Amino acid sequence: LTVEARVVTKREDVGVHHHNDANGTMHTIHSTWYYVTFEVQSGDRMELHMSGHEYGLLVEGDYGMLSFQGTRYLGFERQ
Repeated sequence: LTVEARVVTKREDVGVHHHNDANGTMHTIHSTWYYVTFEVQSGDRMELHMSGHEYGLLVEGDYGMLSFQGTRYLGFERQ
């Protein structure tokens, strides 16, 4: 589905995981998930997960064509 939409907000969710390997060495893994909330013409809003690269290209207030499938982000073309 492709609809007209506006970027409302952006957020990052950072996770830290610790674990020990077989030798007892502790490892720390940092993970970042990126989310953007879009508002469509009806006023409905949806938050979609995307890659860090796509996230970095979007700015709050951007307006254009949002492509998605269910809750899966497919792309955004700025107008």
